[in-house]
Amino acid sequence: MKRKEVKEFMVALSKKRQKMQLRCFSLHYISGVRVMKSLFLSVRSTLFRKTILLYSFAVFIPILVFFLFCYSTIYHSFEKEIYTSNINKLNTVKNVYDVKISELNRLTTKVDSSPSLTLFQIKNNSADVVSTLSFLTRLLDPLNDIFLYERGSNKLFSSSGTFFFPKILPNYIESSDLTKDDFDYLLNHSESVHVRQVISQNNHSYIFYFSPLSPNFSNPSRTVVFVIDNENLKKLFNFSVTENVNENVLVFDNDLQLLSSFVPDSKGTILSHITPLLKHHKGDFSDTIQTDGRQLYIIGLHSNETGYYYVKITDMQYAMKSLIEIKDWVIVVTALMFVIGAIIIMLGLRFNYYPIRKIVSQLNAYSNTRNDELGTIERAIGDLNQLQVEYHNFTEHSENALYENFLLYVLNSSFNNLQSLNSAGKSIGVIFTRSEFCIASIFIEDVDKLNDIEYSVVVNAIAVNIPKSIERQFKNLLFNQQIVCIFCLERENYSDLIHAFENIRQQLLDLGVQATVGVSDINEKPSLIGRLYLQSREALEYKMLYSIGSIIEYSQISNITDAETPLPEMLESFEKHISELKIEKAQKSFYEMMNYIKTNKCTLYTCRYICFDIIQYFKRLSVLLDTTYSHTLDYGFDILEIEHFQTIDDLIELIEQVFQKISDFLNSHKKHQSDQFFEEILQFINENCFSYEFQINSLADKFSMSVQYLRSIFKTHTGQTLSEYVNHLKIEKAKELLITTNDNLAVIVQKIGKVDVTNFTRAFKKETGFTPGAYRIAHQELNKKDE
Repeated sequence: MKRKEVKEFMVALSKKRQKMQLRCFSLHYISGVRVMKSLFLSVRSTLFRKTILLYSFAVFIPILVFFLFCYSTIYHSFEKEIYTSNINKLNTVKNVYDVKISELNRLTTKVDSSPSLTLFQIKNNSADVVSTLSFLTRLLDPLNDIFLYERGSNKLFSSSGTFFFPKILPNYIESSDLTKDDFDYLLNHSESVHVRQVISQNNHSYIFYFSPLSPNFSNPSRTVVFVIDNENLKKLFNFSVTENVNENVLVFDNDLQLLSSFVPDSKGTILSHITPLLKHHKGDFSDTIQTDGRQLYIIGLHSNETGYYYVKITDMQYAMKSLIEIKDWVIVVTALMFVIGAIIIMLGLRFNYYPIRKIVSQLNAYSNTRNDELGTIERAIGDLNQLQVEYHNFTEHSENALYENFLLYVLNSSFNNLQSLNSAGKSIGVIFTRSEFCIASIFIEDVDKLNDIEYSVVVNAIAVNIPKSIERQFKNLLFNQQIVCIFCLERENYSDLIHAFENIRQQLLDLGVQATVGVSDINEKPSLIGRLYLQSREALEYKMLYSIGSIIEYSQISNITDAETPLPEMLESFEKHISELKIEKAQKSFYEMMNYIKTNKCTLYTCRYICFDIIQYFKRLSVLLDTTYSHTLDYGFDILEIEHFQTIDDLIELIEQVFQKISDFLNSHKKHQSDQFFEEILQFINENCFSYEFQINSLADKFSMSVQYLRSIFKTHTGQTLSEYVNHLKIEKAKELLITTNDNLAVIVQKIGKVDVTNFTRAFKKETGFTPGAYRIAHQELNKKDE
């Protein structure tokens, strides 16, 4: 039964493997088809062909130029250097041979004129002849022996003794190319100098120099023969030629007879190739020959003094070793450059062509009009340009709207510090770098005249007169017949600003526009820019006193206003109660201010300032309570609303509405501190903390408070942090699941919400003293004992 099951399992495994192989083959086939299709489409593309051609020219032409330069410059330079080196070596051989031949000629003269070597001495005093020859032999370094022969006799004198003619031959010429008949002829009948190479029985090489001596009455014809040891002659050169057949030097006489060979040519194959070259070349030359499967490098040199030919033969691999290394190096570098060039082309296509190809594939809507990529993209760019024109026309108005809206926020004192102000204005290019602010309201007396003059012309007339040390922005409030200027400056530049308005007023008059200017004090807090705006508006209200078309500073009218009333003290008390969340006392202070305003009939400007201050207190309160601005200040406050009201009753009604919203907010905040409200939070945590979506941020959003404030009230009521409480609930739930289920830890963790397994295991052990696994085992053993 088991064998049958194993067999069935193996058959199923084999079928599954075949299916996997078939699937892999199908995937590879589909992938290959896609690659081939993409490549086929690319090759058909004009842009692809142009790109490949451009990159090929840009990459491979420099490589080709580099290769040709290396070949033509470096290769030929090394080839010339090799030729010169070999010629120099060969010249050394030539010079030595020429010197030795000239020395032999001088030695011949000595032999010819020596009284010890006359016919009489030869016949009567042979010992003296031998002694003289021995002395003369030592005069020339490579000279091995000197033979003196009287023609027609059978005796041969040498430095080593007297020999009968037949006995000397076997020692030198029996195994050489010089036969006995040749030797006899050269001794008895030669009328000129002859040189022959002779190889002895022990394979030793010699040079025989036959020189007939001049006959006279007392001395019949004689012949002197100088025997030069070729091995000793080679030692005179400053380079070594070994018998490893890498190099050889041959010396030929003017009849092209081989005189000397540094390395014996046993087969004579080299000589058969060298002789035709010597006949063809009369001077220095270089050539190559092929023999016995080897390629040889030939350097030839001809001596004008002796008429001899000197030939240096070197194995091509040995002679051109450095050149071959250079050639191999150039080939390797060139091949590497070709590989790098191919990689550059692929990267170029990857980062230049294929992104275009991808864009074109996404612009398939244009494929019916032009088939090539460039045509498709040109069409798309044309449409984009048209869209850009339309978008520009649209955004030109949108940017103006954003700019005007931002300046309205500035006038509403919506920014607590310069950093937040610049952060909001950065996107539209509004940045202030000076330390203090000032507001000027320019009231246009006859706004109808602006119909003939563009608003930008008026603004430009104002801007060109403002000193560069003062930063400025302009808010269009022509519906209220005014242009508001927001200035950022240093306090010492305030007088320059007032002086600039004198020029501005005159330039506006030249344009036909009469304007009255109200200028506020200066203040370093962006949160009080709204108050500065109210000051500039209040200054404008005194134009009937200072005359139309004048420049009115707020400091000029501040002594006229009712600022010295008890209202500032009431406001300070109101602010204190608000910050301490004492709603009842704050309400009492508020209605005391309202009663004082009505009883003493305060000016409209005083009511506006009080309304502004109350709203500012509320803003600061929202920051202190760490609540989100959008959640706590959602009643559409606008500085222009305060400025529009013309009666005190209307303003008091607006202030009461604002205070009511403040009271509602404070009551809501106070509710957050109540025990009942905290119980609601605690119940929600107990019911939802095991959900995977449960997070402290979402909990804070649900109960309309910040995360920091939620953590604070939780710590106040429980004495432990919110995270510690939630972790304790999760550990308790995990303990229950470990006891009542057989689920592993990974499953249990999923059931208790979003936790990190490692951190949870560490916290579990810290609270229980066991790891989760150990806790389950310990509880199971305890149950067994109880049973």
